Amino acid sequence: MSGMSWTPTPEDLPAPASRMKGRAILVTGAARGIGAAIARTFAAEGAQVALLDSDTEGIEALAREIGGFSIPCDLALSDGIDEAVNVAVARVGHLDGLVNAAGVYSKGAVTDIDPAEWRRVLQVNLTAPFLLCRAAIPHMRAAPGPSATILNISSGVGLSPYAERACYATSKGGLITLGKVLAMELAPKIRVNTICPGLIDTPMVAAMSQHNDLTPTLQKYALRRLGLPDEIAQAALFLCSATGSFVTGITMSVDGGRTYH
Repeated sequence: MSGMSWTPTPEDLPAPASRMKGRAILVTGAARGIGAAIARTFAAEGAQVALLDSDTEGIEALAREIGGFSIPCDLALSDGIDEAVNVAVARVGHLDGLVNAAGVYSKGAVTDIDPAEWRRVLQVNLTAPFLLCRAAIPHMRAAPGPSATILNISSGVGLSPYAERACYATSKGGLITLGKVLAMELAPKIRVNTICPGLIDTPMVAAMSQHNDLTPTLQKYALRRLGLPDEIAQAALFLCSATGSFVTGITMSVDGGRTYH
């Protein structure tokens, strides 16, 4: 696309250090996309990472790559979420953080949405993070470090909804609000923040682009391009490591200049 700005490669991003050394983190939606990028980045920075996803093959492959632990769990079903958190704690020894990166996309006008679709999207994108937080909080309160963290991956659509995105926008807007409430309830031991990505080069966005020309949307972005999962991972690293130790309750837009307000 003409006018495209420079797009970084992973080699252009900061080299691994040890900002997550000794921390144990549970990452959902870890088989691909943003969740996988966060898991890789945290592991490279020294964290023990438990990978949760319904894609068993995907998380097992990533676990072998980064030395993490795979925990198959279908977040479309509430049953099994508490057990998955308990398994994660048993495998990594304790729990310093939770990253709610799992999500599903849905498009449709309110009058066209099947109630079953509404329930599915709200379950994966909002109810499952609530249940995961509820199960993880006692373990994070007992963690040995001075500060534990919860990070929710929402969306710019949760801040500024589009038409025909009722399921998705409602679930992501609710996730933003849940993060703010948790930040107030869990301080000072647990910090809670939310990232709202713009369009990111993930399998979800690739599937969207098969049916929609993304060029008009990207023209609204100051940087005129898709973001990279690794760029979201770097923001997550700041919020979940000691470098972000004075940050809680925020909603950070990482969207290439497509400001949502």
